[in-house]
Amino acid sequence: MRANASQLLANGLRTEFWDTYEGVRNRLADSRLASVMDLNVKATNRDHDFGYFASAPHLALWKRGDEITSKGMDSVSFNVPVYEWGRRIPWLKWDKDDDQTDSLLTVARSCGESAGLLPERLFFDVLQNSTSLLPAVPTAPDGSAFFATTAGGAARFGVTNGNLLTGSGVTAATILTDFYTAIEQFLQFQDTEGQPLWTNDLMSKPFTLIHPVGMTQAMETAFFQLQQQGGSNGGSNSNLILDTAKRVNLWGTSRLSDANDWYLFLGDTQKRATFFMERESMQEETALMEDNNSDSVRRTAEESIQWYCRSGAGIALPYNAIKTTNT
Repeated sequence: MRANASQLLANGLRTEFWDTYEGVRNRLADSRLASVMDLNVKATNRDHDFGYFASAPHLALWKRGDEITSKGMDSVSFNVPVYEWGRRIPWLKWDKDDDQTDSLLTVARSCGESAGLLPERLFFDVLQNSTSLLPAVPTAPDGSAFFATTAGGAARFGVTNGNLLTGSGVTAATILTDFYTAIEQFLQFQDTEGQPLWTNDLMSKPFTLIHPVGMTQAMETAFFQLQQQGGSNGGSNSNLILDTAKRVNLWGTSRLSDANDWYLFLGDTQKRATFFMERESMQEETALMEDNNSDSVRRTAEESIQWYCRSGAGIALPYNAIKTTNT
């Protein structure tokens, strides 16, 4: 039995890793992340060039006897790099032979969960302009950060403050006020032709609101809890959001570094604000003593299993996302 122990253990590690990895990735595909991040972008090189057309021209007056006027569409291009990600789990053959606690399998399970969460971790790096994971923070296609008041020297999306607003507090009442301020800001966004970018009907689609876990009570009170409406001599229990048939999916997370800022995403737009692209899916390699495939393993008795992939994350034009900051 000892002769096959390494292979059996490696097989066990593979099973633990892949079961956890696939489980986490499958949950992500149907989770809140899919509402704010496109998870299906394929890459074909070590960095990738993207482009899109600006808004199509709107109709103009066509005077009798004149030709219809023409107007071309501008285009924007941007580049997103692909990075290599990996993790190696080593163990000494002697320690492994004496392992009675399945600790190697526990570590493999944790590694699988971390690997499956890579898109989410990249999303929050991009969201917060952070380099905790990414070596460099990407900019949006218009050259500004994910959230900015201006782009190219002008008000972003044609409205003062762009998609970066200052909040009025973190109580249930002020959150509700700032939520409607964000909706009004969305409705003032303009396309590149100076026309309204969004219509009112989109505001009845589900929103995704990402907030720190410390704001959970205030958020749930604002959006879900029934409250007394009216004076002391009358009134009824009601909730403004529920009464107006607005749908808000709350996502409380400890991944946010600021305890008071929150993010609102429109839920039914054609393009997501961010995207995860995959150049090479998860791969696995092992180095085992009985396989006789490594001089290092034979010299040190250190066996290992490792996984790696190639992927990146970028920002699309973030006209469907607004950040509200609170000091």
